[in-house]
Amino acid sequence: MSLLPRVTFDRSAMFHAGLPTAICLFASAAAAESLHLPGLSPDAPATQELCENIPNSQENCVRVLACVGDAGVYFDGQARGWDEGPVLGRLSTGETCEGGWRSDGPGGTGLSSLSCSDATKVDVVYYSQDSETGTVIGRGLDSQGRHIRVWSGENVLTYLTDDGETALPCAQGAIPIS
Repeated sequence: MSLLPRVTFDRSAMFHAGLPTAICLFASAAAAESLHLPGLSPDAPATQELCENIPNSQENCVRVLACVGDAGVYFDGQARGWDEGPVLGRLSTGETCEGGWRSDGPGGTGLSSLSCSDATKVDVVYYSQDSETGTVIGRGLDSQGRHIRVWSGENVLTYLTDDGETALPCAQGAIPIS
């Protein structure tokens, strides 16, 4: 069950690269290509597949980062595809999440819905900032009533860097991320 109504938009939107995702490049290309997720259970993989921004390709991938609520929980994952595709990643508490995104809204808007391994559902509306780099900013809610803030794109870590520190600007305070 989705928290947001199902909306159909005109496919003229220019956003093509992902969710807000999270919401992607720190100091080098290598930082964006491997996704290191701290706080995972010992039996969970520490990295995801390589993630490379390839404009106009279904092989496209950008990093997605999100603040979840106000208790220091965050999402770190990937959005793949062009115009639409899968989103996958983990919460900092260890739960895996997966779902999809589509960018068929007016003015560069799109929708994403995810389901997590603890049965949490997440819905986000996002706004494209730069379709070539997959840069989006989004907001939403999860089924636990927590507010979600999402950033994604090839240069998301650069965008989230202030005074030399890269951190998610979450409600309870900055969460360092790399």
